[in-house]
Amino acid sequence: MPDLTIDWSRVAQKALEAFTASDFEGVDPKVFHETKVQEFWSCNQNVPQYAGANKARIRRAAHTGGSDPNAPDHITVSLRDKNKELATVHVNTGR
Repeated sequence: MPDLTIDWSRVAQKALEAFTASDFEGVDPKVFHETKVQEFWSCNQNVPQYAGANKARIRRAAHTGGSDPNAPDHITVSLRDKNKELATVHVNTGR
């Protein structure tokens, strides 16, 4: 399957501006985020609820907590097909 097209919400884009490469072991923050999303997709593209996804929207840049205050560092991503959102996932960053 082809890679996903990735875009960013305004909120995630704004948060990205506050990061530097030192926050991601020397990797450019945008490259880090998009690589993690592509890796997640490569490992999970056959999950039935994600079938047909061709776009990932990074809704929230790397963060801890959220709806689960104990959640480890993750990126909040919507997986979409051309017409609708299929799922929202937390992509673990490993930081």
